[in-house]
Amino acid sequence: MKNIDEISRLTADDLERISLDESITVPEELSRKVQQAVRSRTLRWAVPTGVAAAIAVLLAVGLTRNPEPKDTFDDPYLAYAEVEKVFSKISDTVTYGADKISESEATIEKYSYWK
Repeated sequence: MKNIDEISRLTADDLERISLDESITVPEELSRKVQQAVRSRTLRWAVPTGVAAAIAVLLAVGLTRNPEPKDTFDDPYLAYAEVEKVFSKISDTVTYGADKISESEATIEKYSYWK
């Protein structure tokens, strides 16, 4: 049986040739074991991710609530400029968060592999 380093050095043609080799028997319980591994891996991250999302929403709602507006605008152009500024800040924040999630996913993928 090959170890992970040997498998990672195989070319796509080698992998295809090996997969077409009918002399290699595949255990019948392999499919069930793979499905269980995928489910357990998915569920392991589902709960912490959900909790983190709920906390983030609660913090965002709690920190951004203002009982009274700070100011009103008589000039609609100034009001529109302020709305654009707020939307830009929201966009930057969402982009920053998405970048952090991508970095996290890359790190998780780097350190988690089938053993």
